[in-house]
Order: sequence, then C-alpha cells, then structure tokens
Amino acid sequence: MTFKDITSLSPLIIQTLDEQGITEPTEIQRKAIPMLLESDIDFHGQAQTGTGKTFAFGIPLIQKIDSSKRQVQALIVAPTRELVVQITQSLKTIAKPLNISVDSIYGGVSMFEQISALKRGVQVVVGTPGRLNDHLRRKTLSLSNLKTLVLDEADIMLDMGFKQEVDEILSHCPSKRNIWLFSATTKSGISDIMSKHMHEPVSVRVSKSQIGAAKTTQYFCVVPSRDRLTALTRIIDTNQSFYGFVFCQTKMLTAEIAEELLRQGYRAQALHGDMSQAQRNRVIKQFKNRECTILVATDVAARGIDVADLTHVINYSLPEDQESYVHRIGRTGRAGKEGTAITFISQRELSRIKSIERKFTVQVKPLDVPSMADIATIRVAQAAEFVTVACHKKDDASVYAQQLRKLVEEYEKNDLVNAVVCMLQEKFHIKDQRDIQFAKADSVSMDNVSEHSAHELVIFLGLDDDITAQDLKDLLTEKAPQSAEYLPRIKVLKRRSFIKLPAELAQELSNAINGTTVKNKKVRSSVQEDTGYQPSGRPGRSDRSDRYSDRGERSERSERGADRGADRGGDRGGDRGGRSSGGRGGRSGGGSRFGGRR
Repeated sequence: MTFKDITSLSPLIIQTLDEQGITEPTEIQRKAIPMLLESDIDFHGQAQTGTGKTFAFGIPLIQKIDSSKRQVQALIVAPTRELVVQITQSLKTIAKPLNISVDSIYGGVSMFEQISALKRGVQVVVGTPGRLNDHLRRKTLSLSNLKTLVLDEADIMLDMGFKQEVDEILSHCPSKRNIWLFSATTKSGISDIMSKHMHEPVSVRVSKSQIGAAKTTQYFCVVPSRDRLTALTRIIDTNQSFYGFVFCQTKMLTAEIAEELLRQGYRAQALHGDMSQAQRNRVIKQFKNRECTILVATDVAARGIDVADLTHVINYSLPEDQESYVHRIGRTGRAGKEGTAITFISQRELSRIKSIERKFTVQVKPLDVPSMADIATIRVAQAAEFVTVACHKKDDASVYAQQLRKLVEEYEKNDLVNAVVCMLQEKFHIKDQRDIQFAKADSVSMDNVSEHSAHELVIFLGLDDDITAQDLKDLLTEKAPQSAEYLPRIKVLKRRSFIKLPAELAQELSNAINGTTVKNKKVRSSVQEDTGYQPSGRPGRSDRSDRYSDRGERSERSERGADRGADRGGDRGGDRGGRSSGGRGGRSGGGSRFGGRR
C-alpha cells in the first residue's frame, strides 16, 4: 500500500510526501489516516516511538484545516520542547504547499515573539503544557475556534506530572471538538482522559510485532555495577562507528558517566533535567552534527529527541518499566538500518529479561563483554591500516618533510622500527592493561560483593539558589565533622546537590541538616541508594543495580518536577548553571587523546 492508495488524501499532500521520498505509510498511518480523514471522531492511537505517529495525526489534521480562516483550528500538545520542535518541523513540510501556518509555543524562549506570531494568525499550534497555559491565562491564545486537540505522547505527559496542565487546557476547549490521543500505553491516566473527555473514542494500536525496531538486535550483559563503566568503554572501543545513547537512571549518574568518558578521551556529552534550555539545545546540536558521538541521558531528558542513524543504545541499567525499555531501544535500527541495543543487568535481573522477551515476542541475546585482547586486536588492525595508507602516500615536498627525512636518515633501521612501534602504541592506545574478567554469557555468575552499599545524600539546593560547594562543605562540617573525608565528592547542579556517603552516615547527616539554613535558604534533603558508577579510588559497594524501583521512582519524580518547572518558567530559561552539563565544554567536540578513540 502507498499513500496514493488512500483515496481521500489530498493529491498535493501526496506530491509533497513523494518529493521527500515518503511513499509507503507505516502501520499506524495506514490505520489512522483514512479513519481521521473521513469522519469526525475521537481517536486513540497506541504506538511506540519511531512508528510514524506524527504523520498519522499530522496529515489528516493539516488536510482538515480551512486555509481561509486565520484562527487556531488545531492544537497539538506534547510533553517536551524537543518533541514540539520536531512535530512543528515535520508538519510545516506538508502544510506549506496548502498555505497553512504551523507554529510552536514552549518555554525558555521569548513570550513576546510567540504573542506576535499568534496575532498574525496561526492555524496549527504545537506546544508544551506549561507555556500553552501561560498564553491561555493571558488570553494571548484563544481556542474558541478549535476543531481538533491532539495529545501526543499522552502517557509520558502524565508520567511527567502534567495532568493538571492538560486538564486546564481541556477546560479552555469548546465542547464540540475532536480529541486525538496518542500514547504508547493505556495506563490509568489515559483511560481517565478517554472516559471523561472523549466521546465513544475509536482505538487503534500497532501490532506487538512492530514494538521495538525490527532491525535492532537486542543483547544483555551481566555486569556488576562497579564494572559497568569499564564494560561500556570496551563496547565503544570495539565498535569504531559507535553513535548512540547511553541511558542512565539518575541525573547524577548521567553527569558522572559523561564526565568520566570525556576524561578518558571519548566524545561524550550529558543530557539531563538540570540543564537550561540553551545548554540542552547546544548538546543536542553537537550530537546531531556528530561533534559528540555518545549522549549520556536520562529517560525524561531524551524524550522527543529524534536523531537518525544511531548505531547503539546502551542501557546502563534496566529501566523501571518495560514500556521505557521499548522507548529506549526504539531509537536505533530505524529506516531499514541495523541497530544494536545492549542492556547491563545483574544476575538476579535475568527474569526481567525473560519477561520482556515474552511480552514483546522478541529475543534478547546474552553477550560477552569484550576482553582487552579483543580491543588490542582491533587497535592493531587500525594501526596496520594506518601504516599501509601512510606507505602509499606521495612524497611530501614541504620544508618540514625534508627536515624530518634528514632526521630519520640518521637512525638505524631497528631504532626506527622501535620508534614507529612506540608511536603506534601511543596513537592507538595499544598497551598491556589489567583485564577485568567478566562473567561469560553462557555461564553467568556474579562475584561476591560487599553488603554495605554507599548512598547519595541529595540536598535540594544548587547553583540557581546561589549555593556553592564550599557553602555546603561548611554546613556539613559544622553538623557532622566525621563527614570531612567525603566532602570533596560534593557535586552541585542547578537545583540540587549530591554527595556520596556510607549509608549510615548519609541518613545521620540528612537528619542533622534538614530544616537548617544556608544563605537564608531552608535546607531539605533526602537519602537514596547510590547508582551504578564508582570512580576509581572510591570506597567499594555492592552491586545493587536491580534495586531501582524505589530509587528510580524518586529520581525520576525529581526530574519530572524540574522539567515541569522549566516549562512553566516562561522565558526564564537562560544559560545558567553551566557546570551542570556533565561535560567539559571545550573538549567535547575535539579529537581524542588516543587517536583511534572517539
């Protein structure tokens, strides 16, 4: 089936799609477009990331707009700014030939410019819940002529805590309007919207066989938490064209992993909820331009980012729910290209992998972590290729080349061979290193690990509150002098700060500082079990990567709140809190220290 076979579809839209090389609709498009074009219905489409949802609702939405009326006739609500921008760009391509205006509204940018655009007459508005409600309250956005309301990624919107904002938007809509709701799941919040606000909704879902990209090969590695950074770097080192996401459970872990990868010479950046919109935009641009090839991100921060040709998705740990797993791995293996998804687990999480296989009818294969010998073999091959190319280059007639040639002529052959070997070892980082022995996939077993896990003390103050690491060190030293040896570990982000401590000390310290003040600001803190990253030289801890249910829920809730606050914050999203990006600015786009590493 092609778009030409949809008889009710505008020939002008078919031509526009054809010019973009889009000829065959996806499954959700085949099911949704004819239905939405030919009848005025409330609709629920259930489909995962990467299945073509934007055009599934966007094509019939654009075709139903009356181009002669310069009023808001359609409103699309999406959970993140990146998704809003992505939807807007996609719809503009099919709306322009029909003389239909599409514009976006989201926080972190000028309110004045958005008001000016609305006054000129926008027919399709795409926006985030917080900023849309800002305009509705100011009466700079009117929905009195609205025909269709689209709630895209509605389950994610509710997960991020936007229920109140969505209800407020619904209260401004006329009684006679259609609601098109798209989600990956049918959680209770989705059912509530359908029962309270939609009239006899028609539901369509993509078959389970399309959940997860068909071209994505899925693997799991049994790796203790303390060794996961090593496992990650080995996987990157054995895949020369690595270009992908590394998903982490918390913002703190995201920042630490990205920082450590940068320190080791990899082109990595962090993306999490404690970054300003300007910082997020800069990081996403660098990633899309491949100035950095590894994006370490939390689920919430990565939602709505659509990047083509990703080779890998690495789950540093299993996400909280199976739907999040599917969303993550759906980012690679698109458009007919091969992709690889690798998940790090503890041995006790094998049952969760089996559950994913059963639910989604997929195979998640065991995978051995590459050994140092595997990596050395690859690097020697790179060195051999480098030497072969160098030997076939034409003579360089430059002054410097002539001087170097005279220099080389002064040495014996064996000395020159030794010199070349040393340079190749340095360039391709081919050195003898201690080799951690990971469990083999065919006989997975966990090392005996300590039962005394470290914890993180989270203090809900940060750079935006004019709080520095020294301020917190002074407070902690005063309240608990025994914490002095751990104070160098304080990490201050935009809205909160973290310090890793032994479990018993973390709780004691939290109790001691709660309710006190720093720079006239009241201190609130909580304790959460530490994440799965241990920089060298820090005290050991157990492999508790499967105990994410409590910690993951808390950290995700915190980040959802931060995202909500940023969206509600209007145009305050300046470029503050530069230290929270987890990267090292000037080095992120540069070359590797080790030549062959990226």
